[in-house]
Amino acid sequence: MRKNSWGFASILLSSLLALAPSAATAADPAPGSAIHGFADVAFKNDYITPRGLLVTNQGLTTQILGGIVFLTPGNTSIVIGTWNDINTDGADYQRPSPVGAWNEFDYFAGINWQATESLKVGAAYVVFLSPPGNFQTEHNIEFTAYYTDPYKLNPYLKVFWAVGGDSTVVLGRRGDTFDVEIGANPSYTFKSIGLTVSAPTWITVGPKNFWCDPNSGAAQFAASIKGSSCPGGNFGVFSTGIKASLPITVIGPQYGGWTFNTGVQYYNLLNGALVDAHALTVNSPRGYRHVIVPFAGVGFGF
Repeated sequence: MRKNSWGFASILLSSLLALAPSAATAADPAPGSAIHGFADVAFKNDYITPRGLLVTNQGLTTQILGGIVFLTPGNTSIVIGTWNDINTDGADYQRPSPVGAWNEFDYFAGINWQATESLKVGAAYVVFLSPPGNFQTEHNIEFTAYYTDPYKLNPYLKVFWAVGGDSTVVLGRRGDTFDVEIGANPSYTFKSIGLTVSAPTWITVGPKNFWCDPNSGAAQFAASIKGSSCPGGNFGVFSTGIKASLPITVIGPQYGGWTFNTGVQYYNLLNGALVDAHALTVNSPRGYRHVIVPFAGVGFGF
């Protein structure tokens, strides 16, 4: 496993605009409270980004999300926070890491607007940094729209604009490109026990240069290994899974709202450039088309 960390944090970070308000209200705060907080710690076997880049595939991956929500006038809220990825596998690094297992650090700031009772839109500025120095800092802006329907299908749309820095999928264009995530998060709550089961599902589409720019050095190097240049078209990744969330009732509400989360997520890398990128990330010349990521963790909100 070669430890590189190109890419957006995780499902949690990619969904921060949706997560923050729900986590903030989980603890049923006092009326009039305009400041809320949220945190989430997840343990996984692999780190793969929502855009389908497999970053690490050995050792235990621990991902830590935390932030603050400020409620503002006009049905809006401001969200700021950080995200970290820590990987315990210390073997076969490309070079000794000056920061040990610390693999990635991201920070973000965003604004949400509850346009209607069912529709929420938002935008966030997100910066990806590599503490080990594996990639140049990436600057991104993500626009989101979430719809809460009566059938709890919860469709959404995300436009991820890679503004500048290294490619978030390694072989793609360095800035000034984008992809679109089309998804839904159908859910059902067993009210008697408080258990919520959901099935996060999405597909990404966009211009071919988001996944592979034939003029980039990374793409040319991958082509020398794989024997092909920029395979794939306008589709990126398809992902679906199942997640169960259960409140931790032994912790009193005066200490916030706590939730245990577990599940599994499947990724089908539709774009061949994502498979080729593995030659540079997890040191696998053949690459992986299918990735399965089980996870478990704890969420907190106040």
